Amino acid sequence: MDKAPSVSLSVDMDTDKMQLKLRAISKYTEALADELDAIDAMNDEELPTYLEGSE
Repeated sequence: MDKAPSVSLSVDMDTDKMQLKLRAISKYTEALADELDAIDAMNDEELPTYLEGSE
């Protein structure tokens, strides 16, 4: 069996900005997960006719 060729990748970025961006994503991901859990917990009769915040 032949060995797969190795691949090397170098990324140059501002890690301080990336950390701030990842924290922002994390904050909104948690809120989205909470809202999706609330939707999953609803009975079919409880489903709203519009999404909260879409008016």
